[in-house]
Amino acid sequence: MSSQHYQPRRFTIPPTHELRFELENPTDALSLRLVSGRAEVFGAELVPGASYGYSHEQRGAVWAPGINGEGAEVEMRNLDSVYVASESALSTYFNLHLSLSRLRLLARPSSFEVTRDLSQPDDEVAPPRVLIVGERGAGKSSLLKMLVNWRNRGERALCGTGRAPSGITVVNLDTSEGQWTLPGTIGLASTSAALPTTSPAAPMGTSFSSGPPVPFPPPASSTSSSADAPPPYHPPVNVDAYAPLVDPLVFFAGHLSSTTNLPHFELLMQSVADAAKRKVDAAGVESWKAGLLVDSPGEWAEKRGGGWERIKAAVRAFEINILLVVGSERSYVEMTKLMNTNKTVTVVRVPKSDGASDLDLSTLARLQALQTRAYFYGGPAVTQGLLSPFSIIVRLSDIRIVRVGEQAGSHAPSSALPIGATRLTRDTELVEVDLEGPRAASEVVNRVLAVPMAEEERDGQEKVVKGPVMGFVWVSALDKDKKKITLLSPLPGRLPRKTLILGSIDWVDA
Repeated sequence: MSSQHYQPRRFTIPPTHELRFELENPTDALSLRLVSGRAEVFGAELVPGASYGYSHEQRGAVWAPGINGEGAEVEMRNLDSVYVASESALSTYFNLHLSLSRLRLLARPSSFEVTRDLSQPDDEVAPPRVLIVGERGAGKSSLLKMLVNWRNRGERALCGTGRAPSGITVVNLDTSEGQWTLPGTIGLASTSAALPTTSPAAPMGTSFSSGPPVPFPPPASSTSSSADAPPPYHPPVNVDAYAPLVDPLVFFAGHLSSTTNLPHFELLMQSVADAAKRKVDAAGVESWKAGLLVDSPGEWAEKRGGGWERIKAAVRAFEINILLVVGSERSYVEMTKLMNTNKTVTVVRVPKSDGASDLDLSTLARLQALQTRAYFYGGPAVTQGLLSPFSIIVRLSDIRIVRVGEQAGSHAPSSALPIGATRLTRDTELVEVDLEGPRAASEVVNRVLAVPMAEEERDGQEKVVKGPVMGFVWVSALDKDKKKITLLSPLPGRLPRKTLILGSIDWVDA
């Protein structure tokens, strides 16, 4: 690689244009600095002169919003795929943000909610509760991040030092992304700060479980075999690594697809909706006015597989009043027909950004593995700090590993059962894994286990099945002769729960 590859290059971004970049390999890294003008990445404003580091196949775009007709000049180092795009959907996205801001200003809780006087009328004007739908790779999560960041920037500007800014509640229903912790989860978080863009391992901000935002120590320089070859390039620590942490409430679906165990997923979605309502009600009027932003899986945009039924279920559960369709006009027409009997829902279409694309399966698998590793070890190096997980050995008699429902593919379909026969094990019951059986090692080793907040003996199975989790452990070894299991845990000491939930999330600690 030529040493010129490491030399900084400057790019001029005209107003309302965007400079798109894409790291093509897992080992690529990039440094970005705003030289002049105003620019932002996914709605988070860049600080002039500060250096931002990106790694691990991060994709993004630097947008010049064109305030007062002003563009921006940025400096990039170690770039591969980068270009200035004249056709940008971000102006449309920002206009959408302004429309949502107007709805928030008009929102008003009912008089009864304020006074608790039964004689008062129900004159509520609901805030925007938005469900974002679209095909895979349409850029739904990126749009959600921009809407969150623009709203929180505006809120902080209005509050000044007079009061603490109120948060907005964000909901993730896409089990393939994980967002705050691990793939195979859904959940919600309330934040009043900007969500940083540093690495795909933390797409919606860093949670407390991932450790403090302390940067990695600078890597030791390696000796190159060629005198002409430049040393490996290491970008600076991203200043967004010091962004405030988020405190999400996470639910473990256990699978990368919401359709693997649909009855369980539907229970969890309703639990998330109930938790979101409680969080918003407890946060005060300003957070209530901020509304909800709900991200959905790309598979929901497809009629086959019951995706449209999941959209209708989410609209009911979260009391959605704006269905935001990202992508083609055909999808917009289909969603309009789907909502034609629901007069409380407004269907809005926004175009898909030309910079958005669907990840291939190998890239998605690498990012999911990166996210799992970051939960236990911290990182990547330009985002957050080092963590030191602990290897603990537990007797098999001291734990109970269960799965929710029968293992996918382990039983015949209902149509193959004898007439009048029913399956004894339902998809939402806890099924214990035989840790001394012949298939025990293949079922649990290299699998992620969730630690539920509910205690089975005290709270019952139902709360374990549909309740949130407090964290995760990973199975590194199973010794049936010694009747012991080795787990990788974020914390030392005894496990806080005896019951652990098994899904289909695999990871190899390489």
